Amino acid sequence: MVLNRGKSAARRGRRQWCVAKRTHPFREIYLLPAAGAGNPGVIHRIPPPHYSRAATQHPLCSGKELACCPYFDYTMREIPQEARDMFFLARYKIATLCRLLILLYLGVIAVHARAEESIELCSRSRLLQQAHARGLSPALLPQQTSPSDTDVLHYSLSLTVQPPDSYLTGKNVMTIRSLRNDLNEFRFQLADSFTITTLQLDGRPISFTRINPVTVQAEFGRAYRAEETFELTVGYEGFTRTEGFGSIVFGVRSSGAPYAYTLSEPWFSYTWWPCKDDNTDKATADITVTVPEGLVVASNGLLRSVESTGQGQTRYHWVHRYPVAPYLISFAVTNYNTWTVNFEHANGTMPVQFFIFPEDDTAEHRAAWEKCVDMLSVFNRIFGTYPFIEEKYGIYQFGFQGGMEHQTMTGQGGFWEGVTAHELAHQWWGDMVTCKTWHDIWLNEGFATYSQALWAENKPGSSGFPALRSTMQLLKPSRVDGSVYCYDISDIGRIFSSSFSYRKAAWVLHQLRHVVGDAPFFAILYEYRNRYRYDSASTEDFIAVAESVYGKSLRWFFDEWVYGIGAPAYRWRWANRQVNGKNYLLLSVEQTQPDTYGVFTMPIDIRATCNGQSWTRAIWNDARTEYYVLPIPAPASSVALDEGGWILATEIQNAPYVPGPPVVVDTAPTPGARVSYGLDQLRVTFHTEVIVSASDFEVRGQRQGVQPFIFQYDPATCTVTLRFLQPLPPDVYTLRVRDTVRAADSGLTLDGEVREAVLPSGDGQPGGDAVVYFSVTLQAHPSPPPPVGRRPRR
Repeated sequence: MVLNRGKSAARRGRRQWCVAKRTHPFREIYLLPAAGAGNPGVIHRIPPPHYSRAATQHPLCSGKELACCPYFDYTMREIPQEARDMFFLARYKIATLCRLLILLYLGVIAVHARAEESIELCSRSRLLQQAHARGLSPALLPQQTSPSDTDVLHYSLSLTVQPPDSYLTGKNVMTIRSLRNDLNEFRFQLADSFTITTLQLDGRPISFTRINPVTVQAEFGRAYRAEETFELTVGYEGFTRTEGFGSIVFGVRSSGAPYAYTLSEPWFSYTWWPCKDDNTDKATADITVTVPEGLVVASNGLLRSVESTGQGQTRYHWVHRYPVAPYLISFAVTNYNTWTVNFEHANGTMPVQFFIFPEDDTAEHRAAWEKCVDMLSVFNRIFGTYPFIEEKYGIYQFGFQGGMEHQTMTGQGGFWEGVTAHELAHQWWGDMVTCKTWHDIWLNEGFATYSQALWAENKPGSSGFPALRSTMQLLKPSRVDGSVYCYDISDIGRIFSSSFSYRKAAWVLHQLRHVVGDAPFFAILYEYRNRYRYDSASTEDFIAVAESVYGKSLRWFFDEWVYGIGAPAYRWRWANRQVNGKNYLLLSVEQTQPDTYGVFTMPIDIRATCNGQSWTRAIWNDARTEYYVLPIPAPASSVALDEGGWILATEIQNAPYVPGPPVVVDTAPTPGARVSYGLDQLRVTFHTEVIVSASDFEVRGQRQGVQPFIFQYDPATCTVTLRFLQPLPPDVYTLRVRDTVRAADSGLTLDGEVREAVLPSGDGQPGGDAVVYFSVTLQAHPSPPPPVGRRPRR
């Protein structure tokens, strides 16, 4: 149990236990060492109140919950009646104490709620890692197959519930298209806690086989050809089983009002309705829920009708005509207060509907939720038209203390602005474009998390970039030692890792924006949306879109930031240097992160203040230690590295400057110059005093060959002059400065590489000849203007 799940959590726990007691014997747990766990200790007997505590107190579990701990297996046996009675008495006393503590706790967290709202995420990661994921082996999870042999076109789901009773009666009519010839079976997911009362194919009863506790295989008794369509009707009833984050929950609030709600993500739809649980197979839906009179039903799409059955019940019929992934279908039932406002857009008006508990229906809470209308305007401008503009957007209150982006109808457990922005953004990123597999969950959660920062940057009255930067600092992950891409989807806590799937993933997008630039970044989002609208996409799909829009390879970026682990840490140093009246900023950048993280390649912004004026430049950093010599207009009085906060760095530390390798800062003629006949000398200037000799230089013509010269070096100007015995004949010449040249202060060899005929030379590390090309002609040619400095390499 998580304390901030709400003040009715203790009551709900008792009710759920009583329902379970009707069908299950009262049991206690024995923990045994798991296979391969070594010898974690003796066998532990654990009474029911302490299932989770027993595991978390064991030193090898390191805070893991029982079902998540790799060191134990567990078994159960029935407990005698006397022990049960003692347990319920103790449970009642504990529950009473817990209620008092919860009320005290809620009073404390209310003070901090507003400060936390900007960094509050869906809360699914934090809650799930603290929850007991019961009784489901990864081997039994719904399996996605690619390519699929069927395409579900439509679900017509009818349910009858009477909360707080968790008994459910339902029927689902699935309209399905065959994608291959000789299709004679269909697999769907439905928990074995339900009895299948009807299974019909186009109105004809058929048989089925239960493959495992989750999966049912319908046997057609005939074969369908490709493109044939059929209807599969599943009637079922039974007690629901809650999994995950609360896949279906029944209870009574403190006000006495009964409720029920669903939250199926990632793959727990089977706990309350039969479906093909595959993110790549979206379908439209009709959702009809019959409930006791006085209760209100919130669900996907538009409310088609509300009618009384004449038996003390009301039937709500919701219609959703946009394709939806199964885990995004939901319903919620209680005595909601409702209201509607309008979102005015370029092509008309869309309703925005709200469903709130009466006891929480205050002007402040209404205003908090109604901020989503401004958010719709902002996201419409940034992401494109709201994906479900012909239907609605809605927010309903439920017991999960976070949010869930059910398509067109978000469930929220509170009124935090950050959660409201996050869940609304999911309508684009997660609902319209859905992660193809749970390996790709960052495409849902990272996008929605970054949207919180985009809202802060663009909302009415925002300071703009400072607000973006501030929000991204609040969204820094607490850990970076894992990958954004989720390799292990058997662990739900890892899928919804706050650090990796949410926060670090948001930083992937923030950094990508800086690498490619604002206009290309938002063009990437636009193309990604258009290419995969109402469909699903993988990480590789997104990379392909990004590269096609940007026009250059971004594999280096995604390999290190999505598929790789870690983040960089920087130690940097700077100094001023003046050579022959020209000013240079000397800079070194060292990556100090653990070796297991590897070396990160990133452009890094440098800002210097020169004579009171701001000077900026991006350097390209791709080695453990790199040195830079940057021409600046005047000596720098201050220098900042990544002042804009564009890089997810675990540390940025400034240190005293240590000299680096020498570089060539000037040549006469300049690289690529065309000079007229009469050139009788060359000059090469270094940024620092060097140890140099004639053997470090060579001048060679394509036709004229090696040219002899007289060598002269002036330490005061750091300049070498090569005087020829006669003017150079017309030809194309190569000046080579060998990396045997050394700096007098550091002893490091020349950093000489010259790219794109731009000086200063160098790739940031010692070693490498400087090679400069120029030509001598019989006619005079103006030389190109001197270069400003080295460009970042991409």
